Amino acid sequence: MRSLSMLLIPAVLAAMAGCEQRGPFVYVLEGQQSIVLNASASSSKVQQGEQVVLHVERRTTGQWKRVSRAELKQGQCWVYRPPVEVEPEVAQDIQWQVDPEGAVEFRTEYQMDHSRVATMATKGTIQLTPVSTVKCEEGRSVTGSAIAIEVS
Repeated sequence: MRSLSMLLIPAVLAAMAGCEQRGPFVYVLEGQQSIVLNASASSSKVQQGEQVVLHVERRTTGQWKRVSRAELKQGQCWVYRPPVEVEPEVAQDIQWQVDPEGAVEFRTEYQMDHSRVATMATKGTIQLTPVSTVKCEEGRSVTGSAIAIEVS
């Protein structure tokens, strides 16, 4: 029994350390955010069937106001912390527009570095365009510049 409690104590402490403190204040967006998606790929020329690693850096700026939870309006979007200004890798967390449609097969395995692995399924020029939703701006998305991959 003692050995079981010795195993549980570190697990409980580790779980508690990972919990974020949720105070009485939150942040609400004041105005529109500016978001820039900078996309790149591990290669711009590959053979059909080869993989390319996609990368996207997201830069976000906007005004967030700290308010008490009591000040929130019904249905108002809020966050515990404003978004960080620079997210160095979000390729796995965003959507990708592919032209021509169906020319790429995305791997579904989780990437620890948040990059995105894509297999080039057809020959020709493939355009990959990153698209990100915008936190607390319902229905708004931002499109980054396209990456062109030549597949032979």
